[in-house]
Amino acid sequence: MAPYQPQTLFPLKQLSGGGRVPSQVMLGITAQESNMWQASRVVMPGATGNPLIGNYYGVAYTPDGQQTDPWAIDYTRSDCGYGVTQVTDGMTKVGTMSQLQKDAIALDYTANIAAGVNILIDKWNQTRTEGLTVNDGDPQWAENWFFALWAYNSGYYPKGQASQNKGKWGVGWTNNPANPLWKSNRTPFLEGVSGGDDYSHAAHPQDWPYQEKVLGWAGRPLFAAESPGTMIAGFRPAWWSTTEDRTKVKPPVDLFCTTANECDPSKISPNDQNQPGLGACQRADLYCWWNQPVSWKICSAGHCAYELLRFNDTYGEQADGISYPPNCSTAGLPGNALIIDDVPDNTPMHRPNDCTGPPKATSGSFSFDFHTDSARVDLHQIGAGYSSHFWFTHTRLDGAYGGRLKTTGTWTLNNSMDGWTRVLVHLPDHGAHTQQARYEIDLGDGTFSRHRYINQKRKANNWVSLGVYRIKGTPRVRLGSVTEDGDGSEDVAWDAVAFQPLPGKPKHIVAVLGDSYTSGEGAGSYYAETDTDHGDAQRWNACRRSKNAWARKIVLPNTAGPLGALTDSWSTEAELGFVACSGARTYNVWDAAFSATRQDFSEGQFHEINQMRSGVLSADTTLVTITLGGNDEAAFTKAVRECALPHPSDCSEDTTFLSRYKGLLDNSIIPRIETTLREIAAKAPNAQIVLMGYPELFSRTVKCSSSLYVYMPEAAALAELVNYAGTKQKTLVDSLRTGPSKLKIEYADPVPTFAGHGGCDSDEWINMVVKGPVGDGDFHEEDPVSQANGTCAWEILPEICLSRESFHPKAVGTTGYAQVMQTRLAQIGYQGP
Repeated sequence: MAPYQPQTLFPLKQLSGGGRVPSQVMLGITAQESNMWQASRVVMPGATGNPLIGNYYGVAYTPDGQQTDPWAIDYTRSDCGYGVTQVTDGMTKVGTMSQLQKDAIALDYTANIAAGVNILIDKWNQTRTEGLTVNDGDPQWAENWFFALWAYNSGYYPKGQASQNKGKWGVGWTNNPANPLWKSNRTPFLEGVSGGDDYSHAAHPQDWPYQEKVLGWAGRPLFAAESPGTMIAGFRPAWWSTTEDRTKVKPPVDLFCTTANECDPSKISPNDQNQPGLGACQRADLYCWWNQPVSWKICSAGHCAYELLRFNDTYGEQADGISYPPNCSTAGLPGNALIIDDVPDNTPMHRPNDCTGPPKATSGSFSFDFHTDSARVDLHQIGAGYSSHFWFTHTRLDGAYGGRLKTTGTWTLNNSMDGWTRVLVHLPDHGAHTQQARYEIDLGDGTFSRHRYINQKRKANNWVSLGVYRIKGTPRVRLGSVTEDGDGSEDVAWDAVAFQPLPGKPKHIVAVLGDSYTSGEGAGSYYAETDTDHGDAQRWNACRRSKNAWARKIVLPNTAGPLGALTDSWSTEAELGFVACSGARTYNVWDAAFSATRQDFSEGQFHEINQMRSGVLSADTTLVTITLGGNDEAAFTKAVRECALPHPSDCSEDTTFLSRYKGLLDNSIIPRIETTLREIAAKAPNAQIVLMGYPELFSRTVKCSSSLYVYMPEAAALAELVNYAGTKQKTLVDSLRTGPSKLKIEYADPVPTFAGHGGCDSDEWINMVVKGPVGDGDFHEEDPVSQANGTCAWEILPEICLSRESFHPKAVGTTGYAQVMQTRLAQIGYQGP
């Protein structure tokens, strides 16, 4: 844009009769029109995005404010109201303003306010000139702007055009306080029945006429985000001499209802019972327009609103915010990575203070495919993420509205490849929330034959691997907005993609599946997207995948370090697909469709896709590790509960204790594990599968004290159950390996290694009672989900809500687990492909 000054681009108009606009009147307009936003509602202060445009797509509203079809596009009905004051006049393509003025109104809040002030002044001058004055007509008092505000929102019918309107002129019926749209017994906007603040009104502003809403905001400012997690008042309020004067900012409801406008005040009703649809207006065409002066306050006696000016005209403009700084470097990426951004090269970077130098040139193109035009309604862009730009929309189910709103983004490399390649995606630190982002990969043959599901809520600007693939041809990656839990509440984001050419197939392509004993529960350092939003059934994730998980600690043959460190550094030697989840049961792992009937939305899977369907398993996979079965039938939890809590007698004296849980293993759990292992082998036919067992939880020699009531016979009973489960798992694995199936599968037993390191031993590798919450995804006592599953009702101590970390290996324990796996891999001669 060419240089300009708002004051000269929109010279301030003069008020008829002198004076100026009170600051809180104009601020009240900005609060009501836009929540004081210049950019769209998805943009935080300091970030950039699309301008806020009212009803840009011409969505139709019924008289009571409902949208019968919220995704229909009708540009003939577009409002074209832009920015903080929702400037409409002159903003169409054929509008009267210059292109510079239009651009400034859309993109610069100072220019927008300058234009909005002039519109308000026009309404003041127009109504005052034709005799519509309030009280003493002095513009310094907010109440006296009632007619100008009325006209600002719904327009004005000039006296000179009365012949075209059946002889009627003035302000229209819609915003008349006597209109049955507004209940006559309403309190002033944002004021409760007792006279205090009641911001709940802001959730249903359609129950007040526009001018009452503006004056309500003038005295009770909105609160808005200044930065992530910080809410502040939008402005300083106007003030009144008494609370009674503030309450009377709302005029009597019958003040604008007389025979002068063919209105019958006797028919004003709180519920419009006397004459539905018409109310007090006695005209079928609702031309009960008002054009008389009114008075309900004596402002000169101090009964009207006083302006509060915070800034003088020499006060410097506030500095830009810094919400969600973008990632403007390629730090952490392999040097040979080929990056495809979501915007073309030379696209201006709109956050220059946060980025130094241009981003790395893109190596391909990005494009959108909209299933219908309606999908465009819900597409947004934000100046954050990689190179200061990403797109997002909301996830939907396929079919009905979901199919209609389906949006697919595709990244295409600009040259052909021939060789093994790691595919990476950049995830922005906000605006990416779905746990079911399905990335599809075209290996160069023109079909999207591979896929990988990613939980996008990483809460950081970072690169995530989608796996390694043998590519021959021009590769593509695509991501759609349809998910299996899509209900419009979660965001799916499109940022950058990168391809890392590799010298050959990595020695180890590892898939890590299973439950909490594999996810690393208890070892801390959980990935953000797997430890978040406790108590929110739609967003809660407590898969708690840990950077200290034992699978990340193992050192595989012919590699230079732990598997986790190798994959974090984009090593050419190894690739890790880590999808284990705390609380997982067999049906959260196996190859089955996502199903709410099995509570996939909650414990053990949350909103993630079943582990085997995630895309980490393929014919390229060389190793699969897993722990599984302990959560089925809640057997593990129930057994520990029976033994670890005070009871009239200990669990070892219950003659049914072992037989009950052994029966569950024999008849239910082991058959399910078999089904799971067979499906893993089918999806990863060339991989070595290793099923890891569980350790004995409690010391065999040291009695637990304090809050645990585990007697030595009870510890022995639990140990017998663990060893029985291990024996059954080993027997199953041996039969799958040596029987007709001839699966490539082994069993690893951690019990010997953990001997002497159980709970309450002096060198304890397993957490005992851990008081929660430990992390945002952990159980919290106030959460309905925690109360439902009883984790906060164990009553070990009255104030304790058990953490998920209880009875799980500590970081030193996951190191022990890694040693067990390394030893077992060496015994069976695993070398990789």
